[in-house]
Amino acid sequence: MSNDEAKAFESVTRLRAENVPDGRLTLLIMGASGVQSVPLPDRGELVVGRSAECQVRIEDDNLSRKHLRLRIGAGIEVEDLGSLNGSKLGDRRLEPNVPEPLREGDVVTIGDSVMLLQRAQSERPRHLWGHSYFEARLEDECMRAAHEPRSFSVLRVRLSRAELGAAAEAIFAAGVPAGDAVAGYAPGEYEMLLLDREPERARAMSSELRLQLSAAGIAATIGLASYPSDGRTPEALVAVAGARARGQELAGPPRPLAEGAIERMLPFIERVAGGTINVLLCGETGVGKEVLAETIHRLSPRAKMPLLRLNCAALSETLLESELFGYEKGAFTGAQASKQGLLETAHGGTVFLDELGEMPLTVQAKLLRVIEERKVLRIGALKPREIDVRFIAASNRDLEAEAARGQFRADLYFRLNGVTMTLPPLRERIDELERLTALFVAQASRQNHLADEPRISGAAMTLLRGYRWPGNIRELRNVVERAVLLCTSGVIMPEHLPIEKMSRTLPTPGETPRAPLVAPVAAPRSESDEPAAGAPPAPAGEGSSEERQRILDALQACAGNQTRAAQLLGISRRTLVTRLGSFNLPRPRKRD
Repeated sequence: MSNDEAKAFESVTRLRAENVPDGRLTLLIMGASGVQSVPLPDRGELVVGRSAECQVRIEDDNLSRKHLRLRIGAGIEVEDLGSLNGSKLGDRRLEPNVPEPLREGDVVTIGDSVMLLQRAQSERPRHLWGHSYFEARLEDECMRAAHEPRSFSVLRVRLSRAELGAAAEAIFAAGVPAGDAVAGYAPGEYEMLLLDREPERARAMSSELRLQLSAAGIAATIGLASYPSDGRTPEALVAVAGARARGQELAGPPRPLAEGAIERMLPFIERVAGGTINVLLCGETGVGKEVLAETIHRLSPRAKMPLLRLNCAALSETLLESELFGYEKGAFTGAQASKQGLLETAHGGTVFLDELGEMPLTVQAKLLRVIEERKVLRIGALKPREIDVRFIAASNRDLEAEAARGQFRADLYFRLNGVTMTLPPLRERIDELERLTALFVAQASRQNHLADEPRISGAAMTLLRGYRWPGNIRELRNVVERAVLLCTSGVIMPEHLPIEKMSRTLPTPGETPRAPLVAPVAAPRSESDEPAAGAPPAPAGEGSSEERQRILDALQACAGNQTRAAQLLGISRRTLVTRLGSFNLPRPRKRD
């Protein structure tokens, strides 16, 4: 290694050491493809080479497919595996298939690459946050981005094996900038908040992270969701990132009729689906408007034709015409061939305009012309092309009120408002909660290849039924999916749910504040929720047995913490203590 290479290697070593947790042994590798830092496990073997089968893969044509092996135990040994070009430890060539001790500071040369064994000396290891903190940060970023033009992304990383978590966390510490948040979502699964990045930069970082994990022998799938193109709420971004990490797309094949509200509307939906009139779907974010749009399309005569989903919040004014309407060859610099617009690809089918209220006014005017004439004019074309599409629009805003204020085109509103269908929020459909929860438990169990589906305890169902669900069905799906991942006993308990969030007293959008959000709602009792044998009977009186059970459920949900149980029930701690005495219930001891 030349003096210049040695100086560069030393400089990179210092920089990388600042980002690796204190005390962890790492293998720093510098080659033609760049520099990578591979955290070493406490015990085991790592094969280094250019084959995809190696735990540490290096893109170097002068390496053998399996070049050398590292054995990590009480000490570390390095062994050349009979490679074609050999390996050097310092200035000495290693004998093939003969293990040699490797110490901190030793340099190994293989092909055109150099490796250094070092122990990182950082002043402070990176903190791995909990899911509750991550959700709070994400909610804050969504609120900030709604008032300031900015973009950020959510990353979900699913490891193939949960026991690889320690090695993956070391890579996150070295590769994720300090300003971003890294949190544990479930065993072997992590989530990251990448701030102030355009989607292209976030995708580049995702690819780099995948390469670093692969180089360390860690198989992982990564899902990315960017604001606002993939969603404008925490629930939407988490759902999209999670689905992509599982190799799915939420906007994929039609989902089954899961929501009871849709099933109750089915006779009306079938009549509307049979016509060609435009439909406007209203309701809060996450209530199931996209599912309803899919249902209308599936029940219509256009079911065999495309369903084109357009997120109006992600439509760029500068690219609108070229993407939606297409262009002719030579229409502008770079137009080397004609391109069919998105609206033409949906000919004979349905166009679903999601988040219609987020569409800029200038874009609304162009879309209005298409809806009125059912024609699109490609950029550079002289003659418009007819399209046969049906429009279904959805919004969580009051478009009529916004049209009256001049913030939405009234003519576009009336064109799309042929039939209006409103889906109620989940808090007004609590009778459907148990059924929806069971459905999402089954879906999450299949996605994670679980042999047996966990069941919901009565205490957990009390929390679910009492929460106000500002993110509606999408939020319920996210909560249940994570609970299934965390549950190892076959029963989903309150500790598997985000109790901190579900005990907040923040109002649901459009509601006046109320406290607490978790209302004292009775839940179905299961065998695991029965009071201890020999418990004194409840005092006589109307509703006394229900109240006694609510108190027992709240105490179980809060692990015996009387202050939190009182907040959960919406009463003071003193009142709770009085009620315990009136029901002859012993005051519980605090649990660790």
